[in-house]
Amino acid sequence: MNLFDWFVPTGVRGDPQKIGRHRGITKSLLAISLVTALVFIAFLFVHRNLPATEFGLFAVSIITPALGALLIRGTGDITLGLVSTNIAGILIVAVWAFLSGGIVSVVSPIFLANIALLSTFGNVAILLVTAATLAGTLVFLYAATVTGWLPASLVPQSTVPLLMLITTLGAVAMVVLAGIVVHRERSNAKARLRAARDAAEQSSRAKSVFLMSMSHELRTPLNAVLGFAELLKINDARPLDKDQARSIDHILNAGRYLLELVSDVIEMSRIESGEVALHIESVRIARVVDPCLSMVELSARQMHVTLVNECGGCADREMRADAVRLKQVLLNLLSNAVKYNKDGGSVTVSCVSNADGYLRISIADTGKGVPAGKRHELFQPFARLGVEAGAVQGAGLGLAMAKRLVEMMQGRIGFESVEGAGSTFWVELPPA
Repeated sequence: MNLFDWFVPTGVRGDPQKIGRHRGITKSLLAISLVTALVFIAFLFVHRNLPATEFGLFAVSIITPALGALLIRGTGDITLGLVSTNIAGILIVAVWAFLSGGIVSVVSPIFLANIALLSTFGNVAILLVTAATLAGTLVFLYAATVTGWLPASLVPQSTVPLLMLITTLGAVAMVVLAGIVVHRERSNAKARLRAARDAAEQSSRAKSVFLMSMSHELRTPLNAVLGFAELLKINDARPLDKDQARSIDHILNAGRYLLELVSDVIEMSRIESGEVALHIESVRIARVVDPCLSMVELSARQMHVTLVNECGGCADREMRADAVRLKQVLLNLLSNAVKYNKDGGSVTVSCVSNADGYLRISIADTGKGVPAGKRHELFQPFARLGVEAGAVQGAGLGLAMAKRLVEMMQGRIGFESVEGAGSTFWVELPPA
């Protein structure tokens, strides 16, 4: 373990991002101590007879940043450490300036280095508190200077120009060193983020390949099970009794449902792995809306839900889309609108042209709406609303696939919902 790692609090050593931040702050604080020590040596060469007071101020100035790093290590609280260190630094430099010329003191440039370093690492609240403290200190030093409150300066007049140069160069060195530290730490942080992103993308691709492979492996024997069940059901040579026929129907219903889930997983995997190619063309709205309404008409009738088509005014408008995939999206939204509706409710399909020219197809239902606490789960893979009550079947991939497909067509998808009154899902695509 090197010196900088030792200053990292033990509680964050498992988090690379926090380790990098603590190391950067430690390096900057120790750089302040180092540069202050070099300024002290330069002062000795120029002003050989430093009074004891100035020796003490230099000593405290050198030690304070290191104590701040120790405070952060001990408490694990960066805010506390930075605020304490910077306020202490301002007070030390203020005393030093009061004893060596006030507002025109040779140590005044150190004030700006102090605030510049804090702006690099601190948050806005810390920066404002420290800036307010510094502003009050500077006003006090100005008042003390113009009203003659100051004692005789510790610094001989003949050495003021050279010492001013030394402290200005010291302040520049502090800011430059801190900037180098910050740049390196941010470069390292970006490298870690890129590595994490690449690992996540690789993991996602591996997951998609695995799901697709396993889904194919599941579908083959499942088709065989369904096939044999169908043969048993239609075997006229050995007809089934009522109970056996009911059992075969259960097998077929469950098998078809499982096959549908497997097909959804395969489709989602193909979309995520980039294997789905789109054929973008000019698509008339009626060409996709009317067939989708026809396909859900039977299920809507069984659920006593009324379908309303209000796209007449823009049925002949054309949008840029893949007709097959757009039908898949709309069919999913319509199926959900029927499935989540109430008995005797309605589903209304409408079309409008937005201010930016995009054409919007909206599907509004009169169901229970989406609970506020569940809205963030929509469009997420494998998220199923109503699953807790066992009322909804499915893998929870429909909306996730719809979102991916709409985005691949350079469109937008979203929803509005009022709990207890219903929801409106919409798709926006560019006009042809």
